[in-house]
Amino acid sequence: MTETRSPPEAGTVVDRLRERLASISPLSLGMLGFLGIPGEVVPGLEVLKLFSVFWLFWLWPFVAMLIGAVRQSLGDDESAAGPRDWLEMDSGWRGLFAMLYGLSLSVLNPLMGRQDVMQLLGSAVAVVRHRGSLPAPESFTQSGQYRLPVEGAWTVVNGSPIKEHSHSWYPATQRYAYDLVITDDDGRTRPAEADTSVENYYCYDKPVLAPADGVVVDVRDGDPELGRAGGFSHPGKRSITGNAVTIRHAEGEYSSLVHLVPGSIVVEPGERVDRGQEIGRCGHSGNSSEPHLHVQLQDHPTFEFAAGLPIRFENVAVETPGVDVTEATGWDAPEGTGQYIHVGQRVTHVADGQTDRADDGSRDPEPATAPALGGVRRVAGLANGIAVGGFVTVLAGVVGASLTTAALLVGGLAGLGLASLGARLVVGNGSVHSASVGTVGGVGLAALAVGAFAGLSALPTVAPVALGAGLFLTGAVLYGGSWEYGRWRGFQHAVRSTVATE
Repeated sequence: MTETRSPPEAGTVVDRLRERLASISPLSLGMLGFLGIPGEVVPGLEVLKLFSVFWLFWLWPFVAMLIGAVRQSLGDDESAAGPRDWLEMDSGWRGLFAMLYGLSLSVLNPLMGRQDVMQLLGSAVAVVRHRGSLPAPESFTQSGQYRLPVEGAWTVVNGSPIKEHSHSWYPATQRYAYDLVITDDDGRTRPAEADTSVENYYCYDKPVLAPADGVVVDVRDGDPELGRAGGFSHPGKRSITGNAVTIRHAEGEYSSLVHLVPGSIVVEPGERVDRGQEIGRCGHSGNSSEPHLHVQLQDHPTFEFAAGLPIRFENVAVETPGVDVTEATGWDAPEGTGQYIHVGQRVTHVADGQTDRADDGSRDPEPATAPALGGVRRVAGLANGIAVGGFVTVLAGVVGASLTTAALLVGGLAGLGLASLGARLVVGNGSVHSASVGTVGGVGLAALAVGAFAGLSALPTVAPVALGAGLFLTGAVLYGGSWEYGRWRGFQHAVRSTVATE
């Protein structure tokens, strides 16, 4: 029988072009904004300023979240049933208003703005570090065995290794992150008759545990926490993560445990921790709509420059009250030990007869690690301050302010930071973190730099936006470089085979 070949479909080329365009990340387009910087600095290249419009693509994650929140608040029921439908969480117009409020704070609060932008920039760095292909379940094999960082039954309200149900596919650091809460049988995170006081949420102040043996490489504590939830977080928050602990478990494997209660963290940088050891309490600090635990495995000690890693958990019992996303998407998990968890599931750590080693109360920081970490954290704090100063300078330029005005704004911010440190010394416990001191110092250095360009005729004339972008990038490079040094030189030898096996 002779085979008759049918002519190629007319729409093949168009379909391929459509697929290519759909595969382009808006954040990748945002990188073209860097081409606009020479147009601000070099005479004769002003035409390059047109590329500055590409910076707007970096707002895509926020726009996508806003669109989703609007559709939810309008009761858009056109989409198919989802894995979270059985949950009863704060939503509607109240949640939408809280989200818009949070976005405005991210722009107006330079500490938050610095971290938001650096997180997006870090995604590009992570792509380069992995030669264009970020870790995925099919390509990444974790070195250690990890348990859930909580006890009892918790519900996954965000997160899955499946792209369509990921916590946040961009930025790259949160690609495989999870948000965990405790729910009752009705899918509520607090009793139906209770108000939004944080203590009414079932998960609030519950212990958070180390998912595996390791060495603490970074601790952030002292971020404020709002006493109410319902979509709102503290207006004076200083970090996306709020109070957080980062633990190095193996080469290229770090866990980040986020949104902890202020003052609840019981470990220090350089300290060895055991699998199942309490490191803090679940809270509502940072970018948090209500008390929950954000947990992720990442390839780098910094939250901003890390690439998220898909994580399998050992000894976990799974209940799926609603839609099973693996069945709905036809997703098959690659072969390997442990188990992936997905949004909409209720998960519980199951004891396997082995007792997690408990803290004996006599731990000291790892002697070879603590000094190196101290230096890295101080330099990183200084770099953050420089980046914050650059961010404020860019904002000043956007609204048309002069370099002199920008210098006064950055200098005033440094003064506020210095006053805050002084207040903490007087009314606090008499000590401040060296990283905080470094951050204030970095803002002061940025103020001096902007003031020099504004007042010294010997220096070239530079637009505030260009100078601010230069300062921000300088801070970002110094920040990433300091942690990169620590990753490869400062404490690489501290952990050889600390991940517990079951």
